[in-house]
Amino acid sequence: MKNARILLKGVVCEMQDYWKDFDGLRDENMDAARIKLAEMLEEYVPLLWQKVIIVYDAYRIKGKKASFETFRGVEVVYTAEGQTADTFIERLVSKLLEVDGEVEVASSDNLEQQIVLWKGARRLSARELKERLQESRASIRKRLSNLSSKTMLDERLSERVKTILEKWRRL
Repeated sequence: MKNARILLKGVVCEMQDYWKDFDGLRDENMDAARIKLAEMLEEYVPLLWQKVIIVYDAYRIKGKKASFETFRGVEVVYTAEGQTADTFIERLVSKLLEVDGEVEVASSDNLEQQIVLWKGARRLSARELKERLQESRASIRKRLSNLSSKTMLDERLSERVKTILEKWRRL
């Protein structure tokens, strides 16, 4: 799964239903909510996915051309006027599956999930994405706590090795 790419339909209101991190933020400042989503996912890029791409709808904005940004290793796409995030994702899934073979799409839109599955990608709902991130964070914390108890070399060496090293040090 680590070599997979994830495409995230960047509908912050979907995330707000399942993620307390977005409570009220969408209503106050949509740009801040988008940045927060990118920041949250950016932490997991090397751990869970090769690449994260967030796709936002801009199909209702008059004269809007498609734009692409990279924010802390997360690619952010704003679709052009007349193009939905769904159609962009569906086309990109087909292209990525030809090249890579592993693609996941996070969207709570049932129709989008069905189309993605039909094309051969995996799907995640906003709730499932949040659960995966929480599980990953818990796993990292557990590994770090296990390592912290063995941080000193002195603690990991046998008494015999310590004695030999001490003799060498005194030479």
